[in-house]
Amino acid sequence: MTVTPYTPQQFLSLAKEQVSVSDKISTLKRLSDAFPLDNSAKVARENLINLLLNANRYEEALQLYQKDHPDTGLPAGRQAPGNAIDFKLLDILLRTGRYNDVLRDTAEASGPVRDFLRDMQLLELRVQALLAKGQFKIARLCVERWLEKYEGDGVPGGRFEGDVRSIQFLHRHLRSLERLNGAKGKSIFTASVPDSLQHWSKEQDVPIVFFKLIPVHPAGQLHEPLLPGQHEGSSYFADRVADLNRGFQYISGGQFSLKFSGVHTLYVQEGDIDPESSGGHLLTSRVYIHTIPELYKLAGDAFVLLVDYRDQSDDEAAYMGDGLIHLSASKLQTLVMMHEILHGLGATHQEWNAFEAQGYRFDPDDRGLMTFERGEIVYLGLEEKNRALLGWPHVAVIRPHFSTDEEFTERLASLGKAVADLESSPSPSAPPPEEAQPVGQKPDPAELLPTL
Repeated sequence: MTVTPYTPQQFLSLAKEQVSVSDKISTLKRLSDAFPLDNSAKVARENLINLLLNANRYEEALQLYQKDHPDTGLPAGRQAPGNAIDFKLLDILLRTGRYNDVLRDTAEASGPVRDFLRDMQLLELRVQALLAKGQFKIARLCVERWLEKYEGDGVPGGRFEGDVRSIQFLHRHLRSLERLNGAKGKSIFTASVPDSLQHWSKEQDVPIVFFKLIPVHPAGQLHEPLLPGQHEGSSYFADRVADLNRGFQYISGGQFSLKFSGVHTLYVQEGDIDPESSGGHLLTSRVYIHTIPELYKLAGDAFVLLVDYRDQSDDEAAYMGDGLIHLSASKLQTLVMMHEILHGLGATHQEWNAFEAQGYRFDPDDRGLMTFERGEIVYLGLEEKNRALLGWPHVAVIRPHFSTDEEFTERLASLGKAVADLESSPSPSAPPPEEAQPVGQKPDPAELLPTL
């Protein structure tokens, strides 16, 4: 039996104790509505907004934020005390697709006073909004104006050397986009703005294309055992898609599947798609990916996996927007590929650390492909917030088996460490979830042998 809360503190305590995210949100809303002037309600509203953002409910978060900040009708540069810029509002506007508002507010926010970090943040927001509108020329001109003001700050060994280099490369990539596609092209969605692929979550046979990224010069390649698929043909990658489909069949309830649509090779010059060439800024890397004509053509129309066979890729796994995914060869693993594809469908990481530090509890079994355990993806399932976003059913979270036998382990490594036993995972027509192997239950040793 639960006690009906009557005071703000009781509401807050209940919200912290409830483990369901949707229940927490509902309780915090009741607290905010019942005690709008109480100091606890103010804290509750801040937590509520952050919970909504973390739960992919961006429109609700924006409405509540604007209600709680009545001065949000003013330009972003005048919304906070001391003319501080409300970057949180700008980020929410970007996530909800209000690109014109972002462009208006960022244009009015940057003044004559030099502030390198502030103006770099504003520039990146403007570039993302302009790319989402397909405005390549205007984006390039914005970067040029920024460089006129700050390029001199990129002195060798200086604090901002890497940042300036990144913006210089960003300018080069935007110029390439404009040269190849004109002043205005199709919309480019970086991973920081709403992607256009969420509608695929209930479609069958969504195309997926593989590109092998091979160095022009053979020096610098990884050792042969760590290069799954390098010398393999279409059948190898078609099998990887079959692995993916077995996993998605389970977690989507048969609502989503992929269709292998070919494998190609791109020969990459030294410095391309490298942290050094992007200045360590992910936005610059994402824009560069779109300048490759073969990828620009497919962006937004298929999932594209770039499998990088160069040693400098260094365990890279990143979603680049518009269905483009960059993976090092060592990350050509079923769970990792599923994780990045889910990013393309709109799913987000399960991260509650900031809330847990305030005493909030969460369901320890609410985990899946968007949850990291010691930096690794090990669970086949989907979190509550991502199920709600995609409209997929609740299935038991299982931990796919990996063989402990040395011979099988070596074979798995040569195949890119693909999940070996997804075929034995339950599907909608399989036995009930309790007959699967839920997390925490030790499997029968005989079942550990993978089907290869």
